[in-house]
Amino acid sequence: MFVSPASTLSPAERDQHLDRLTRLEDELTTLTGHINAATARFLIILAEFDRLEGCKAHGLTSTAHWLHWRCGFGLNAAREKVRVARALVELPQIRACFETGSL
Repeated sequence: MFVSPASTLSPAERDQHLDRLTRLEDELTTLTGHINAATARFLIILAEFDRLEGCKAHGLTSTAHWLHWRCGFGLNAAREKVRVARALVELPQIRACFETGSL
């Protein structure tokens, strides 16, 4: 059975604990927004790379294979990234939210 650390604290310690949790939650949600914005930027650049057929400069047949080779993504994950990158080109409102980290 899980026992919360807060259950053994004095009222003052519990307040400090809750304040710390609030700060951690705030930082985690802020960082998530930054990660989402960086992911959006990655996908926008990837869509351009794909459109320009950058993979062919390395003798590869697909952008997914390039992502696998150069960025270390598994092929399924790489294919999914390419699919989403291509879709974002056609979804400007979603792209805008994604870029700001609000999505």
